[in-house]
Amino acid sequence: MANVNIADIADKTVALAEKSGATQAEVYSIRVKIASTYIDDDIPKIGGFLVEFGIGLKYIIGKQIGFTSSTLAQETPEDVVERAKSIARVSNEDLKFVSLPEPKKVSGSPDTYHDNDTAAADSMILMEKAMEVVKGASADNVTIPNGSLRTSSVQYHIRNSLGVDVGSKGTIVFGFFTAKSEDGSGVGEGVQRCWSRELSSIDFNNIGEVLKSQALSVLQAKPFKEKWDDAVGVLAPSEGSEILYGLVAFAANGDNVNKRSSPWTDKVGDVVASESLSIIDNGQSERGLLSAVVDDEGVPTQKTQIIENGVLKSYLFDSYTANQLELSSTGNGIRRIARDLAGRFTTPAVCAATTMEVKPGTKSVDDIIGEIKRGVYIEHFAWPIVDPMSGTFSNEIRNARIIENGELGKPIRYALWVGNLYESLKGDVMVANDPEIHSKRVVPTIAFPNTEIVGQ
Repeated sequence: MANVNIADIADKTVALAEKSGATQAEVYSIRVKIASTYIDDDIPKIGGFLVEFGIGLKYIIGKQIGFTSSTLAQETPEDVVERAKSIARVSNEDLKFVSLPEPKKVSGSPDTYHDNDTAAADSMILMEKAMEVVKGASADNVTIPNGSLRTSSVQYHIRNSLGVDVGSKGTIVFGFFTAKSEDGSGVGEGVQRCWSRELSSIDFNNIGEVLKSQALSVLQAKPFKEKWDDAVGVLAPSEGSEILYGLVAFAANGDNVNKRSSPWTDKVGDVVASESLSIIDNGQSERGLLSAVVDDEGVPTQKTQIIENGVLKSYLFDSYTANQLELSSTGNGIRRIARDLAGRFTTPAVCAATTMEVKPGTKSVDDIIGEIKRGVYIEHFAWPIVDPMSGTFSNEIRNARIIENGELGKPIRYALWVGNLYESLKGDVMVANDPEIHSKRVVPTIAFPNTEIVGQ
């Protein structure tokens, strides 16, 4: 099925579904190409190469919904339609379902977010890039024990029985690398990720140099044995974006709002954060990995202001959640994920963010640190997480330096960063001017107040 026309297959399958008795039907047809390489003890090696095609069919009889998927490698569209029909017939009615989306005017070219050179990159090219990381990290006591680098190109098309007949294309680069340092005092660690839509935009040598610096810095780190209340956590973009996204993407999600499980339910117009914080969900982000002219339901993407100067302005909706409130979708019906595009046809679209962008501030990271009496600058957590219901977090610090009287101090280890993110966001949040892309987020360094640093 490598050369199949994905739009024709979608059109044919919807027609078959309608002919067999579906009151509504939707087909998501997608082709993905993935090339990869990996690093094993400083040596880049050839990874895999995958070309995948598949369709996902939503078959609707009244309010009974059946969903199934197929690569069509060993069955026909007719087989898929019959299976989806049989699933729909035995499914309970979904009383919240109103309708699939109606067609809307789409602006822009489907090729806008697709880079031809990235799509054409093979494992040999990726090995060369991975070798740049190894060379950048080169030192007598530093190695790159493992890493991976992957490029993906995607083309997808959505066709439904109400007239939606659109698609888009894109490319994604994702890399993950670790460094290890050793001396008589112990072992140090460095971790770096890279994300882009264009392979040529990534400075792989610099990634290696940062890895080396991190790993060597950790060797100098001393256990933190105090407890600092009312401390400021200054989080590098990789860590701050992860924890902020974990909270905002949950609280602004239309499905959670409809279920009244979001802490921000009924709070549009209320102050939920510092006036220094403005956040948009941008389905058309210039740097966004999921940027496209339409979402995965065929609804045109858009910029949605979630928070403006601390005030909650809007939630995010796909067609299913929007219809329940008699509102319009914000273009947030999503199947694709930034890390791996394989197999995305096997699940229906759900309400999710596209690219969360935090408006950069005017101050540099050094300027922000200079204003902090006591805190910590964190480059790497073991895993940055937050409970999106309560806002509480307790994250293990792996690579950080204390801040005292406006100056960076010694590296620390064996400490926890603890607090409540909902409460911290309402404090004197400071946003730097250094936005970076990390997965579905374009976020600068952010200083979160009113938190704690807890040592051994």
